[in-house]
Amino acid sequence: MNSIRSILHNGIHRCTMFFATLAMVLLFLASCEKEYPWETEFPALPTIVVEGILTNENRFQTIRLSYPAADLNASPAPVTTAEVTLHFAGQALPFTHDASQPGVYVSQESFAAAVGVQYRLEILLDTLPFEAHTYMVPVLPAEPVGFSWHPDRMRYSLQWNQPQYSPIEQAMHEVVVRWDHLPGWNHPDSLSHARLLFYTLGTIDVSYNIIPPQMEMIYFPPGSIITHSKFSLTPEHASFLRALLSETQWQGSLFETARANLPGNISNGGLGYLGASAVIRKTLVAGAPGQ
Repeated sequence: MNSIRSILHNGIHRCTMFFATLAMVLLFLASCEKEYPWETEFPALPTIVVEGILTNENRFQTIRLSYPAADLNASPAPVTTAEVTLHFAGQALPFTHDASQPGVYVSQESFAAAVGVQYRLEILLDTLPFEAHTYMVPVLPAEPVGFSWHPDRMRYSLQWNQPQYSPIEQAMHEVVVRWDHLPGWNHPDSLSHARLLFYTLGTIDVSYNIIPPQMEMIYFPPGSIITHSKFSLTPEHASFLRALLSETQWQGSLFETARANLPGNISNGGLGYLGASAVIRKTLVAGAPGQ
């Protein structure tokens, strides 16, 4: 009986010591937590962010201007008082601010950008000038996108079939899926459309080509309209997007890259990129299974 009591006593003592040690470790780890202020470094001069892609479609081209956001997840403030002019082929085409879309500047005339033309963007914000130079390369045809049927959900999902790597061309793919025209899907609270971006790059990156990041699966009903737009990318534009992906979508893996500034093409400390892309668009409808 005494031996049993001794064993129980030792067991209780060891359990007590274990939980006491565990509590001390947890308390130590909690005491090591320290708030780290997020410090964002911007150029010494006031600066802006330029976003825009001139395309070979005959339309009113647009460029978006904003101020950098100093806080994480903060919405950037739009630039609404800049003077914007695009120079190409001996022309000087002004862009005017669209009050219905703060920060968006629209060309005063519709035009189609073209391969073989150099484009120079001039921006004057108060007395501070910014400038960007860009050009366009051709785009190659794309295979129609595919989708898979999920009987358990009675829905489709996108089956991406374009190359992630190509030594021949670099491109950005935009896929817009809409089903708000279908009965029962046109109320504002329902998810009735989706926009997805994919890239074909001239580099092999572990975080993209070998161990790609997880992407949200989008399911859509039969009758949905899929629009696939393929944009050509110059080597400089592709390098900018690759750096942007490395800083955002590709982060969090074991093979993430070191943080660095994005290689934009805006002068005088400006941020962002002005591109020019040839684009081809294809539209198809996800019919019922078996059709």
